[in-house]
Amino acid sequence: MTIEREKGQYQRTVDAFFQNCSTYWRDIYSANTLSAYIYRERRAAVLSMVDKLRLPALSRVLEAGCGAGPITVPLAGRGFKVNAVDTVEAMLELARHAIDEAGLSANVETSVDDICELSFPSQHFDLVIAVGVFAWLENPEKGMLEMLRVTRPGGHIILTATNNWGLNQFFDPLCFPGLRPMRWQIAEMLEKLNIWRRSKPRQYRYSIKHIDALINAAGFGKLEGKTLGFGPFTMLKRNLLPNPVGLKVHRTLQSLADCQFPVIRSSGTVYVLLAQKP
Repeated sequence: MTIEREKGQYQRTVDAFFQNCSTYWRDIYSANTLSAYIYRERRAAVLSMVDKLRLPALSRVLEAGCGAGPITVPLAGRGFKVNAVDTVEAMLELARHAIDEAGLSANVETSVDDICELSFPSQHFDLVIAVGVFAWLENPEKGMLEMLRVTRPGGHIILTATNNWGLNQFFDPLCFPGLRPMRWQIAEMLEKLNIWRRSKPRQYRYSIKHIDALINAAGFGKLEGKTLGFGPFTMLKRNLLPNPVGLKVHRTLQSLADCQFPVIRSSGTVYVLLAQKP
């Protein structure tokens, strides 16, 4: 099997996964769980970075991996001309419904597209956003270079990545970062023997240093970065804390991270990054 076929198979697996659970990604932003709260904080952090740019109305914005549209709608509401793309038609249908309900369809164009092979012309967008996308890319370098290509000189990107060294990973042997390569090898062996099958595609996690190196190699200049989200904390993939307690722990740790407390500031679940193309 060639490398290209392996990549194609992984992408098909990812698309099938999101096709089958598309409504989860619509509903999670309004759920009463710690994970939902962190997703909402991630969205707020991204939109805060957008607002700091003070882009004029009608600025061209690409949202790659728009999902069910939880960020697409507020972007369109800010008066931008948004191209919202995803590789999964079911996600785009949910996004279109949310856009129509908000009365913002005139500001948004939706289409099936892949961040690693975008169909847009070079230097076309003032801002490119990829939230929750890099966790599902086998080739993040290719996605980063495509973001660079379609961003105009002086334009910006905002992306998020799942932090490999998130604090919530350290208490569960099934999640601990140092054991991840061994767990993947065991999983691959069990799959080859038809003993076990994954419930979802492999999710890629990256260190802050790795993501910063990717943007530097692509030619972007980092303007701002932060981590957010502390929890849920688990043992053998089972929650250790009831939701109200977990939320209090998250808020305490997030407050420390926002104050740049050593170690804690770099150990949130999600890394959110703003960068500029020279």
